[in-house]
Amino acid sequence: MSAAFDTISRETLLKILEDIVNEDEHRIIQFLLSNTIINTKIIGATDKKPFFSNVGTPQGDSLSPVLFTIYLEHALKEVRPVLPKPLTPFEKVLPREIAYAEDFDFVAFQDIDIEEVGKVLEKYNLQENVDKTEFTNLSRVETNWQTTKKAIATWHGRESNPRPPDLESDALTTPPR
Repeated sequence: MSAAFDTISRETLLKILEDIVNEDEHRIIQFLLSNTIINTKIIGATDKKPFFSNVGTPQGDSLSPVLFTIYLEHALKEVRPVLPKPLTPFEKVLPREIAYAEDFDFVAFQDIDIEEVGKVLEKYNLQENVDKTEFTNLSRVETNWQTTKKAIATWHGRESNPRPPDLESDALTTPPR
């Protein structure tokens, strides 16, 4: 996601929150998001002109990550129908996406139409950060080595082949000094 916290539509967020929080909480959040004044400092400029902002959540406010998570989850609910349908019972139990803060990964056994996902996210004023976008094809059998990444764990600076060292005993022993 590109500058995710700074781009959310406050109007949309407040509509989403109507179904989640009570009236008093909604008013408090609305007050928090209203009348946000941004001061800019431009190198070489002599005058600073503050301006009002009507997008994003207040930077540094402890409620901002929670509000963004609610907003992102609502957007991802609309993305899910665009994702390929699970074909096997195993796929049906897998999560459709994995999210952490403003980053998320889609999990699928088929190609995902990222343009369609982008169209849905645009409705929420969100866009993918193409510099962080990576398509990863994990495989236990190398069918096409150019596009396949092996999931290899490293333990003590070496690859795990065929299995990692005995971590239980490593956890109980003190490393030599």
